[in-house]
Parts: sequence; C-alpha cells; structure tokens
Amino acid sequence: MVNTEFYTTPDGAVMYKQMNEEVKVLKMEDRAVVQELLDMIRNRYPKAFEALCKLYTKSELNRSLYEYSIVSRFIRCNFGEYDMNTTDIDSDGFFRFEEVNCPLRGECMHEGCICKPEIETKLTNREQEVLRHIVNGLDSNSIAEDLNISPTTVNRHRENIKAKLNVRTIAQLCAYYYKNF
Repeated sequence: MVNTEFYTTPDGAVMYKQMNEEVKVLKMEDRAVVQELLDMIRNRYPKAFEALCKLYTKSELNRSLYEYSIVSRFIRCNFGEYDMNTTDIDSDGFFRFEEVNCPLRGECMHEGCICKPEIETKLTNREQEVLRHIVNGLDSNSIAEDLNISPTTVNRHRENIKAKLNVRTIAQLCAYYYKNF
C-alpha cells in the first residue's frame, strides 16, 4: 500500500486512492486492502492495534467486520482530508499522519495511542533475521527460501523494518545493523 491517500467523507465513509488509480470507498469486502493495512498496524503500532482490538471485541466473531472496523477507525483517526501534495502512505510505505478534525481532540482517551500513535521501534526476532540476511546481500527470494517464508512476507518484513527504524535505503539499514548488532 504505497503512494496511497486516505480521507473520510462528511458521512463517515473511508475513501482511498492509490497513485494512478480511481478513488475507492473502503469496504468490508476489500479483504486484501484491509488485511494489508491490518498487518501494518499490528506490526508497526502494536499499542494502537491492541486498543482497537479491545474497542471492537464485540464484533470479533464476524472476522471481516472486526478487521474492517479496526482499519477504518485507524484511518479515520489519523488521516485527514484529501491532499494532492503528499500521500498518507508514501512510496517507501511510511505513514504520514495528519491532524484530524475530531470533536474529542484533547479529551479522547485514545489520543497518543490510536490517534497519533507512536511507532514500535523494537524489531521482532524474525525482523532481525531478515535484516541479517539483507545485510549479507541476499535478495528476497533467497531470504524467503532460507527462512521458509514467501518473498512477499520478506518484503513486508523489510518495509516494517525500514519504517520502525525510520530509514529508507539498504545502506541505512546496513549502517544501523553494524552499529547495533
């Protein structure tokens, strides 16, 4: 989900537009989009994810509704109006949060957790394994084969690592690795 802009309509519908595509309404049936965003929230913002899970626990038996509700709320709390200048998820997969018009601003118990969440900077064990392989010069297919995961999963780990460490290039990843491991 890179180069994506989100906004909410006055009636509360969540809209999204990926570069060079039409504007779409985010629906519960958009399973691939919902699942990708859910994974990003879970991995990068675990405190927000946990709070959202608790908020929507009553709909947990309807998995599609539950996951859609989590993603939709996260978007509504963190991405404002349609903005042609910068996308909400940039070309490197970084989230760019915006100030959202919310009647509870300053009073909401979820501010700083769901709204304007802090990114988790600690790498998981799997992310550390993927980082080690990247630093050793392996490509996604080789890493996937060695770790017995899919190349898509390797790429998702790479995006999460870069977001957590606030780096954009492989050289920056290597510098971080050699400094911290």
